[in-house]
Amino acid sequence: MKKVVLLSLLVASSLASNAQYNLSGSSPYSQDFNSIGSGLPSGWSVYSGSSATSIGSLETFSTSTSYGRYNDTTCGTSDVVGGGFKNYPSANMAAAGTSCTAQSTISDRAMGVRQVSPTNASHPNLDSGAAFVFNIANTSGITNLGVAFKLQSLDTSSPRVTTWKLQYKIGTSGTWTDQSVTGTMTTGGHVFSNNSITASFGSALDNKSSNIWFRIVTLDFSSGTGNRPSTAIDDFSLTWSGRAAVNNVTANATLPFSVAGTPSSSNVAFSFDAEDAGDFSLIITDLAGRKVYTQNVAAVRGNQTVTASGLSLAPGMYIARLSNGAAAGVTKVVIQ
Repeated sequence: MKKVVLLSLLVASSLASNAQYNLSGSSPYSQDFNSIGSGLPSGWSVYSGSSATSIGSLETFSTSTSYGRYNDTTCGTSDVVGGGFKNYPSANMAAAGTSCTAQSTISDRAMGVRQVSPTNASHPNLDSGAAFVFNIANTSGITNLGVAFKLQSLDTSSPRVTTWKLQYKIGTSGTWTDQSVTGTMTTGGHVFSNNSITASFGSALDNKSSNIWFRIVTLDFSSGTGNRPSTAIDDFSLTWSGRAAVNNVTANATLPFSVAGTPSSSNVAFSFDAEDAGDFSLIITDLAGRKVYTQNVAAVRGNQTVTASGLSLAPGMYIARLSNGAAAGVTKVVIQ
């Protein structure tokens, strides 16, 4: 029972709504991802099914170092090729031949993803559509914003090549804009690499009162044949001129969200209260973080219900999450 409770808490943590990050004072903001074993840092989230116009569907992040492994002769196949967003050892300290046992104990971590086939039942929208997303509340008082991060290609057994983009968006309803970078934005191709990426946004993001979204995303299918890459990002930093103003800043809203009535193995109804009409994403996962159901929800303003139907759930506990990128709610679902 203790193991089940602990696992459910870890899964809930990986699904929890990460508030917009509030930049403060003088630069820089730095994130090394070394604590992602406890969940993603504030402001960070991961998505699948991303496109040029859509942020995609919010994904579960696996915090366990047991799943975050790349190819070595000592690795079990499932450790390496299982799809999803994972807690990888950073290429800052690890090398291509690092054993699976050693990979689990390396303290320098990186936020990563293993892409799999679009026909994969658990993770169908990672090739293309995988995205690492960072959301900040505003850039009030800030000019000359710049970014730097490491893009890491971790699996030398993967011949396919994935091309990544750095994009930004101003406000929830803004459009995604490509940002030119200095550095190599490809992973895979039998390469183990730790590429330094830098970019300057010029005046494009100066002194904005709206929230700002950054994403490192693949919008094209990987090229070639065979295994798809294991890719990670690390040592992400933002620099700026001036001092970030933190007054009148609000975090992501918590969405009132709960199970309505008694759930069954085939149907689960949820109640939620949306401040505004818009598109939401409903995801149900098991306690191992595997998605068992996804649904796009066109919400109206106010209290309403949505039903996940056509399910085939075994008895046990599941985690449901409803989000529109600006607000999110998480609840547990117990099937008797």
